[in-house]
Amino acid sequence: MNDLIHQFLEAHVAHELNRFKDGSYKQTIEEEVFAVFEWVKKIKLKDVMTAELILGIIRRNVVKLPVAGGLTELAGEMSQKVLASRQNKKTSLKDIFARKQYDDIVDKVVTLKKARKDLIRRAVNNSVYSQQISEVLFMGIKEYMLAENIIAKKVPGVSSLIRVGKFAVNKTMPSLEGAIENKVKSYIENNLENTIKRSERSLNAYFNKAQIVDMSEEIWESIAKTKLSEYFSAIDDNDMEDFIVIGYDFWLHFRKTPYFKGIYTELVKYFFKKYGDRELDIILEDVGVTREMVIHELNEVISPGIEKALSMGYLEERIRARLESFYFSKKAASLISPKKAPPRKTRKSKKLKPE
Repeated sequence: MNDLIHQFLEAHVAHELNRFKDGSYKQTIEEEVFAVFEWVKKIKLKDVMTAELILGIIRRNVVKLPVAGGLTELAGEMSQKVLASRQNKKTSLKDIFARKQYDDIVDKVVTLKKARKDLIRRAVNNSVYSQQISEVLFMGIKEYMLAENIIAKKVPGVSSLIRVGKFAVNKTMPSLEGAIENKVKSYIENNLENTIKRSERSLNAYFNKAQIVDMSEEIWESIAKTKLSEYFSAIDDNDMEDFIVIGYDFWLHFRKTPYFKGIYTELVKYFFKKYGDRELDIILEDVGVTREMVIHELNEVISPGIEKALSMGYLEERIRARLESFYFSKKAASLISPKKAPPRKTRKSKKLKPE
């Protein structure tokens, strides 16, 4: 009996291996993909998957799963490779960013008038901007009053001291500069709000459609032919490593925020609301996945692995391991060699005595 089981096992292993030899597995892939695409015509998304299932996968593998240190290390090493690549020395911005794409962006920016105004309003009302414009106004007005107005015009002869320097003015008229500074600062503080409003109006008037187009043209002409290596030269390995660490820390924090949870929950539920009652083949068609595409990509990706596993004997080992569990089972033994039922005893018929 054992010999018979072994013969069946070897025949089955040989049969399965033949499906992978000489590229025959490609036919199997095509048949199975065809069968799957026929099957999904009858299956709706909600029959095999739910929103809660997907949300659980995201929570476990995106939110809670620790980010492996090897990934961040690899990201750092690969970014350094990008910075140091020889391709950067022979590739300019226009080689990777088409002019039409740039013009499309400019055209879109031109239409964003409200967004532009909001951005300018936020910028000019920022404390840093207020401080900078105050400083610029202060220095300009002060220099004008000292060099052009009070000293040069009202006090003849002292203008030569101005050219000597600030020390000479302070030594000759020690209280003059202090008084001017106080007056200028007081004027700027009293008029800062109006100054910022005028600045906002001026910026809005300056960044009109024609000006944006002209400015974008100048920008493109100045950057289009510049090699990428010139841009990357401003960033060294340490800078890139710091950026990666910052990005890594941001992601660790962001993925646990209520905002991120709310966003991915809304998106998943929206997807199931749209596609939950639709057959899977329709969803595949909507996202551009075709049977021919799947067959081609599977052959491209799987073929090298199958060929290697076949040549190393690994494929036969795994096929044999799966089949042995059946052929060496009691069930298989009972089917191949069923127990013979004991012969039935027949009653002897009584001989009739002759009368």
